[in-house]
Amino acid sequence: MERPILVAKSRVALGTRVVRRMRREGLIPGVVYGKATSPIPVLVSRKDLTKFLHAQEGEHGLLTLRVEADPALKGGVDSRGLLEKPVLIKDIQHDPVDGEIVHIDFHVIVLTEQIRIKIPIVLKGEPVGVKEEGGILEHFLREVEVECLPTEIPKQVEHDISSLSIGDAIHVRDLVPPAGARITTELESVIASVLARKEEKIEEVAEAITEPEVIREKKPEAEEVEAKGEEEKKAEKVEKKEEKKAEKAEKKEDKKEKEEKKE
Repeated sequence: MERPILVAKSRVALGTRVVRRMRREGLIPGVVYGKATSPIPVLVSRKDLTKFLHAQEGEHGLLTLRVEADPALKGGVDSRGLLEKPVLIKDIQHDPVDGEIVHIDFHVIVLTEQIRIKIPIVLKGEPVGVKEEGGILEHFLREVEVECLPTEIPKQVEHDISSLSIGDAIHVRDLVPPAGARITTELESVIASVLARKEEKIEEVAEAITEPEVIREKKPEAEEVEAKGEEEKKAEKVEKKEEKKAEKAEKKEDKKEKEEKKE
């Protein structure tokens, strides 16, 4: 099968402002690198890249990158200033707000050397544990790493899960490696399992029986203060009466003493 070709231009001007302007013009900044290729900053068309990513090969596919580059660069740039190499997409960065692609890395590869690459796991069928037993399917691992030649990269690895009952699980060891590829992911890793649905437990809360609390009648604080004030007033009146009596007695005694002196 003929590899798709993606055309790119070398990116001379660098900097945040330049990159923002290029993105507004529909270009995505990136870099091309490899063992025998000097890193080359590039710009690719957003439209062309999106078309490739939506194709059958997708992000994991092999493509030919044709770059208009400086002839002085090492690593396959011909006299016309073109670098044409088989590459894989190594990394794609997305904007955290709108999800748009903001940067991409291309890795130049050698077609005769084995590579390691992740491919998607596709589960086929509906588990009996879900369809008939009322369980739910939990999908944990969605990609698996394989080792193969760049020209034999599998599109995906499939596995039939129709026979899974509640409590069953599939592991990486259960997968059949695609032709020309060797699975390198840990074999005991769990890919998916069928679990029983959690039933809502209704806890019965017994009502506690408590004896009625005997509340003694208590005079309001204001009434207590008022009563205390009345008692103090009464005591003051008694004291005043006693004082008046003492004064009268003193006056009588003084008068008697004066009369006796006159005599």
